[in-house]
Parts: sequence; C-alpha cells; structure tokens
Amino acid sequence: MKYWNAIARPALTAAAVALVAGCAALEPVENTENNDAGMAPGNLPIVCSNNVTPEQRVELDAIDDLMVQSENYAALARLETLSFSTQQHWLRWAELMAKVEQIEQSEDAFEQIVSSCGSAEAYHGLGVVYLKTNRVQQGLDALQKAKALNPASAPVRNDFGIALMRTGLYGQAAFELRTAYELSGKQQNVGRSMVAAYYLHGGEQILPRLQRETGVNDQVVEAGVEFSRQFVKGS
Repeated sequence: MKYWNAIARPALTAAAVALVAGCAALEPVENTENNDAGMAPGNLPIVCSNNVTPEQRVELDAIDDLMVQSENYAALARLETLSFSTQQHWLRWAELMAKVEQIEQSEDAFEQIVSSCGSAEAYHGLGVVYLKTNRVQQGLDALQKAKALNPASAPVRNDFGIALMRTGLYGQAAFELRTAYELSGKQQNVGRSMVAAYYLHGGEQILPRLQRETGVNDQVVEAGVEFSRQFVKGS
C-alpha cells in the first residue's frame, strides 16, 4: 500500500500515521479495559493527551511491531485489550480499522480525533482515508493541514506528495517527495516515490542529475519509473 506503509513507522506515530465495526462499547477511559469494535460508531470518548507512560510505550511499540509485519488483525485485537487513555491509542485504533477494511469507522474515528484534538497525526490519518476512498481533493486538504501543523514529518510529506501525483501536480509532488526523502533518512521506498515524481515532471533526462544529487541507486530509479505508471491515465 502506498500510504501508511510507504515509510517505516516512528515509534509513537499513528501515521502515522497514522485505516469500522462501531465503537459503542468503547466506554469512557476510566471505566474500561477492553474495547469492542463491533458496535455502531457514535460519539467516541476521544482523549487528546499524548502523555504516554513507559508501560504504555512498551504496549504501543508491540502493536507497532505487529503493524510493521502486516499482522493488523492481531494488532487490533491486542490494542483493544488496553485502556484508550491517550490520543496515541485512538490514532492507532482508527488506522487499524482502515487496515482491516473498516473504512467508514476509520473515517468516523479520524474525523472525531480531528474535531477534538486537531493534531497533525489526526489530519494525516484522515487524509489517507479520504485518498483510499478516492476523495482526492478532501485528502489533499487534510494532508495540507497535517503538513502545516508538522512540516518536518516525513510520512506526511510523503503521502502529500503521492496525493499530488494523483492530481497531476508532478512538480509540486517532486518538491514534497524530495523533502520527505531527506527527512526520512533517505529511505529507499520514499526514494522510489521521489523518482516517480521527478520522472513524471521532467522525463528520463532528469534522472541522472537526480541520482547525482540524492544518491539513489539504479534499482530505486527503476522502481520509481515503474511506480510512476500508476499516476498516468490510461496506463
């Protein structure tokens, strides 16, 4: 998947980010240890605090590890054994609902986190969900808000750049994706997206210069050219 999986997750991002059988059984934090995602969505008891204790960090890191391994159903089950006492719990829950194809509940959760907390991670996740449902302009708007709130986030800049490619704004996408590439520590999967944007904007002749300036290898260039075909109508 070219959004959340495009960049290795930081330890405590949802993007994170940054994804829904409902959540009526998600009782207020002080009253619950177990959460049921099988109820209809409603007014979720969103918590905006990011004060994660060392014990919670261990729990969330274990869930992140499962997500990195694409064991999303197991990650969701493990998350729902916890008390949702921080925004990080809610962001992961919303993201995981999208990953297990519960898109409506994921969208509802992210919208409520945005409304309650207004965080970059929430806007990022909401933007990705909009993109998954082909609401590209809404996705762009949400990702632009995420970028404004956290301009140094590699995942946000990466997903914003990919969304721009979907609208044919290849030059702007190249800028965003080169920024994401450098912010990410030059991860190859981000480099692939960057190469795709440069190729779509400037053609094959721009690639040698891009390689000299960024150090991407031939394999990343080939992968980027191949990836670019997804963004050309009729290909």
